[in-house]
Amino acid sequence: MGGIGKTTLAAAMFQRVSSKFEGTCFFENVTEESKRHGINYTCNKLLSKLLKEDLDIDTSKVIPSMIVRRLKHMKSFIVLDDVHTSKLLQNLIGVGRGWLGVGSTIIVTTRDKHVLISGGIDKIHEVKKMNSQNSLQLFSLNAFNKVLPKEGYTELSKKAIDYAKGNPLAVKVLGSLLCCKSEIEWNCALAKLKKIPNTEIDGILRWSYNELDEQEKDIFLDIACFFKGHERHKVTKILNECGFFADIGIKHLLDKALIRVDIENCIQMHDLIQEMGKQIVREQSLKNPGQRSRLWDPKEVYDVLKNNRVR
Repeated sequence: MGGIGKTTLAAAMFQRVSSKFEGTCFFENVTEESKRHGINYTCNKLLSKLLKEDLDIDTSKVIPSMIVRRLKHMKSFIVLDDVHTSKLLQNLIGVGRGWLGVGSTIIVTTRDKHVLISGGIDKIHEVKKMNSQNSLQLFSLNAFNKVLPKEGYTELSKKAIDYAKGNPLAVKVLGSLLCCKSEIEWNCALAKLKKIPNTEIDGILRWSYNELDEQEKDIFLDIACFFKGHERHKVTKILNECGFFADIGIKHLLDKALIRVDIENCIQMHDLIQEMGKQIVREQSLKNPGQRSRLWDPKEVYDVLKNNRVR
């Protein structure tokens, strides 16, 4: 899930322990760098940081033996941030990671669990949402520049962090948005959020959605609009009958943390992610619900049927 704090945690770990290693590299936004400059540039940048010198290797698939020998005699600490595909991961660290010295450590952040599994990462840690106490402190730092809400703003602050539902990015964005605003403006902004998602938060949450194929997007939108809280087997059966290949599609949504399955085997979804899905459907036709692919609001359904406004 975007904004949950993966990069922040990795950066904190890097800052804490990197001094104990000979070679270090914190490589932020790896996928974006690779798309912009190519895999060879990305690989050269990684190796150059580790060896503290400029390198120009022709291909990432063949690292010169002299460089491999140097790397094998080093204990390296590497953070690869925001890796989208297992192919990119393998291009950067190699199958089996044979060029790394004894005691070397690699941290990979990704929004897709399958990248870690297929890339042979030994331990996988799923970042959990922030608890209410820490959320309130983080919100207050951004809204009031102190760890507790200003007098008279405690309940409004709690409403704001309730909207964020433990997503640190959302907490920070809302805190900054409401900073130095009057109580009237706070109430207005919070009321607006119930109908219109914040664009910055919504944009980051859409990263994982945009990487889905068309059928996976349909599965995601159906769950967001209709099937949150429903039993996984029943949802899978319904979506399979719609021709969506839901067994693999739902697994992919789970890997990307767009959904989760609770102890009763029901499909659940973070409130911000669900709202993002519904907003995607609304944008198909902002003023005419009958032109959208899905309707879930009883009032809109009634109005469309009553006035024969179905596309």
